[in-house]
Amino acid sequence: MEHLSIDITEGVALLTMCHEEQNRFTTPFLEELNGALARLASDEEVRAVIVTGAQEKYFSTGIHLEWLMGQGLADIQNIRSFTSALNQTLISATGFPKPLVAAMNGHSVAGGAILAACMDFRLMPPDRGFVRLPEVQIDIPFWPGMTALFQAILPPASFRDMAYTGERFTSAQAHKMGFVDELVQAQDLIGRARELAAKLGQAKGSTYAAIKREMRRHVLHVMRTEDPKAGEALARSFEGAAT
Repeated sequence: MEHLSIDITEGVALLTMCHEEQNRFTTPFLEELNGALARLASDEEVRAVIVTGAQEKYFSTGIHLEWLMGQGLADIQNIRSFTSALNQTLISATGFPKPLVAAMNGHSVAGGAILAACMDFRLMPPDRGFVRLPEVQIDIPFWPGMTALFQAILPPASFRDMAYTGERFTSAQAHKMGFVDELVQAQDLIGRARELAAKLGQAKGSTYAAIKREMRRHVLHVMRTEDPKAGEALARSFEGAAT
């Protein structure tokens, strides 16, 4: 695979994002990620999945805005393809029927932080990387499903602080805010993620999937019904910027 690597060991799949340095979102990258998640969901050998980044510094910094602007200048349909792929990625990760652990090896910004939020547990080193939602500063509002997602996983004051300020929060701060579940030294991050994923994967798959489906029902409903409209609004905004 061009943008990902997958290693399956004792029923735990380690999915490593290796798209440029920052794992920024482009349509090909998101489509490959969607396909990988679909295959891992249907692979009976896989009991749980870990997602991490290949680079030491970055988990993901979200949308590749320069790339996306270029796509809009070429053909607005390219933007619609991107927003559709992004919507499907967030649905796939949020509704993934098996344990899904984010080993956040570095900076998790904008869409990268949102992708991590879709996962069941988030681990991060105590002295490396920050979490940031800069949407208020770059004039890209959250989609309804993104808001529903953060409302489901964060205390209201934590989401308020992240969303209204757009500021950087260290991994230690993000842990106190409830976004990061566990702080793990960088050299132990993947090992601890494997340990957690293996433990979660001991549950009966259908039971785990049913519990997650009910817990995520509202978020997934909003993502499926409301986010395509928000994606179209985003596409039109890029169309206006390109003309």
